[in-house]
Amino acid sequence: MTTHTLKNMRRQLMLITCCTLLAACGNDSSSEAVTNSGTGSNTDTDSGNKQTLLLNPRIQLTQGLTTTKQYTLTATQELRLIQPGSQGNASVQGDTFTYQANADAQGSDHVKIAIISNDKIETINWLIRVNKPSPRFTTLALGDSTKDKVWQCVADTQTHQGVVWATPLQPTSQTYAWGNWPPTLPAFQAQCQFSESDDNSQACTTDRLVEYANQQSWCGRNDWRLPSSYEMKKLISEQDYALDNNQAAIDPYFFAPTGFETYWLADDDGQPHSDNVAPTLDFATGRYATVMANKRKPKSAMLVSGVKRDTTLPAEQEKPQAEQDSFIRLDNDGQPLAKSLQDSDYSDNPWRCLDDMRGLVRDNLYLRDNQFSNVYWLTPDPQDNSNTNQVLSIQVDVPAIIADINQAQYCGRNNWRVPTTDELAMLLYKGEQKSDYNLLYTTSLNQPKSGDYWVKKTAGYGLYSLPTMTDLHTKVATDTDTARILLIATEFEQRASEDPRSVNNHSKPNFNHLRQAYASNSDHWPPAFVDDELSYQELGLMPKPSFPHTNPYNERKVSLGEKLFFDPVLSQAGDVSCSSCHDPKLGWGDGQEVSIGHDRQRGKRNAPTIVNSAFLPTLFWDSRAATLEQQALMPIQDPVEMAESLPNLLSRLNAHPQYPALFKQAFSEGGINSDITEQQLGMVLATFQRTIISNTSRFDTFVSQADSAGDTSALSDKELWGLDIFRRNGRCVNCHMGAEFTDHKMQNVGLTYYQGFYEDLGLYNIDGKPSSVGKFKTPSLRDVMNHQPWFHNGLLDTMEGVISMYSAGMADNAPFGWNKYDPTYPVLSKQIRPLNLTVEEAQALQAFLTTITAPTRQKPASRTELALN
Repeated sequence: MTTHTLKNMRRQLMLITCCTLLAACGNDSSSEAVTNSGTGSNTDTDSGNKQTLLLNPRIQLTQGLTTTKQYTLTATQELRLIQPGSQGNASVQGDTFTYQANADAQGSDHVKIAIISNDKIETINWLIRVNKPSPRFTTLALGDSTKDKVWQCVADTQTHQGVVWATPLQPTSQTYAWGNWPPTLPAFQAQCQFSESDDNSQACTTDRLVEYANQQSWCGRNDWRLPSSYEMKKLISEQDYALDNNQAAIDPYFFAPTGFETYWLADDDGQPHSDNVAPTLDFATGRYATVMANKRKPKSAMLVSGVKRDTTLPAEQEKPQAEQDSFIRLDNDGQPLAKSLQDSDYSDNPWRCLDDMRGLVRDNLYLRDNQFSNVYWLTPDPQDNSNTNQVLSIQVDVPAIIADINQAQYCGRNNWRVPTTDELAMLLYKGEQKSDYNLLYTTSLNQPKSGDYWVKKTAGYGLYSLPTMTDLHTKVATDTDTARILLIATEFEQRASEDPRSVNNHSKPNFNHLRQAYASNSDHWPPAFVDDELSYQELGLMPKPSFPHTNPYNERKVSLGEKLFFDPVLSQAGDVSCSSCHDPKLGWGDGQEVSIGHDRQRGKRNAPTIVNSAFLPTLFWDSRAATLEQQALMPIQDPVEMAESLPNLLSRLNAHPQYPALFKQAFSEGGINSDITEQQLGMVLATFQRTIISNTSRFDTFVSQADSAGDTSALSDKELWGLDIFRRNGRCVNCHMGAEFTDHKMQNVGLTYYQGFYEDLGLYNIDGKPSSVGKFKTPSLRDVMNHQPWFHNGLLDTMEGVISMYSAGMADNAPFGWNKYDPTYPVLSKQIRPLNLTVEEAQALQAFLTTITAPTRQKPASRTELALN
């Protein structure tokens, strides 16, 4: 069963669940709520007039309280508990259903009971929301009669800003494109309805949705907007159920159950990305997964009203993670202690050094400073009575102690300092019942004591007292004040940024000036935007392939190599040939993400084209072959590809009715008349592959005409602009340079999937060097539009997607936590930087790529084409 099939089945299951829990399918009137009595007991006996059986009852219940429901049964009917739930104790006795909420429960519970008779089963699905004494959510009237069966408002009473949500009851039936994407453009597929008379003239976009909600004053409010990632994630509850443990969930009592829905977010994360994508919260990819999505693709939406939540306030912090998941204990040299020693005491040092690997810290500092942050803490031993624990003078002791610590380079660092109030706040937590601010992680922080702590202010020092009921206000320090000292050190890893030469240089050029700039020999073209340390080769015309003196060209070798290339005789099962993965009709690739080989096994990498393989100094994505002769024999022996041994194959070839004679003819000039050898097999296959070269492209014509006559008419304005972007703003020539549009080097483009299911370590598997993790060969871009899908794993099959990823700077996953100390953690190549291309630039760049793509050669090049006459 395929992943796609499983996903569809799970989506269908979620839609069924949505209908069951919210009665959103068809507005089932039988799902009216059961009212809970003030005592916590709800006995509703069917007596007198027969009542309709509620198949989807819904009820809110306070922690620790009980609800009961008595059913009228016939002599042949039995009430039975089918699914007990998780937030309380459900039971059935006779004709009565009882549910008692746990004292510490919070969230929605799904309990299933059934009335069973000889010929019928009536299933009753209870949705029970267990609240604290003060419930978090309450529903509000929408105030829009045309939409009140499609949307509802939910007030979050635990937020100090009074946030209200507008949530769709059927998110999959109300979808939107992001922003103001025009519905007349291609691929606009969002579907919604803003009024009963709506003729779809109004686009189903999030901008229109926000405008409509504010015009109608939903729930009496007119400040509706898309939520931020932080606000959306604050709705997620660990106690509410999802389809599996890897998914996030939002309380299904008030919100539509989240299965595989994706919700649009406000584009206010401060992250650089291309113009055609926007952020989403994707419930299909796991908890808290924020991903970028194409703006035109239909997604669900929620709206939020109220002041944006401040992510830096300690009151907004979640409950702390387990301490072992929050800090790494370091030794005096700044290296992590063995994991078996992470909980041990410091008996030889009055200070404890911690690497703070909490995502909260990193996110907060990143949001504030627009940088990746590494944070370290130095906390004293509370049993130490020296002045390292309690500092008396801010004019003498504080600077002196910090100077001594930095001179000694505690934990291998010399940048220790007193934290600011905001930084100290990252170690604080304010209880849910508005209790005191206090320090978290007491074990890791060496059992900190209550009292005053030094904090750094804009001018001088201040005191902050713990615990406290107030906000984070500091006292002005005097020379006689006493306070405890806790030190911080921070590293800011500047993210790769746009090339300064292209900043503010993204507007459409003057095309007359652009043509003048390129109407000459390429030596006189505008300077390319390449990094200083690179040895740059300008783009140009393809040379002719050379044939090694150890394997010179002859036509008989080419003909024999071609015959073998298309013959499945090379494989163990006789059903896979070289052309199975390198089909000339598919650009000498196979058009698959990864290839299918022996016994229908899936390979791990995308099959590269053999076009222009004559010019490659190494072969395969990981460069494990140095010559085409070596490369030609490797797929034959690979257990996933052809799965044949060379001795078996040679025996089969030597017994073949045709091949022995053909080999003798191919090698007659060398006087070889013995049996076919593996060397000969590699030579004929390699000779054939060297004849598969690119045809002349429009770019080649452009270069020739511009050089000889200053004629640039071979390229349109858009394509010429694309050439300029390729060389300059797009920085493509940093890797894709020269006549072959490649530097022939190994680069890491961020697709290693390190320690993940799809992990591929690339060159590291060949040479074992830590610096080689995730490196793959830079492919030639000659004929690139004939060779989709792209990347070593066939990740993307649209060039729009490829350009968008590079424009965003690829996946720059800076090491964090334990990964910082991993010598094999993959490092993104320095040449990759955010490009921030506009939509027009991306389109022009793609247009240029079509000019370096010629029709695929279907047969070997002739002697004349190879310049061998």
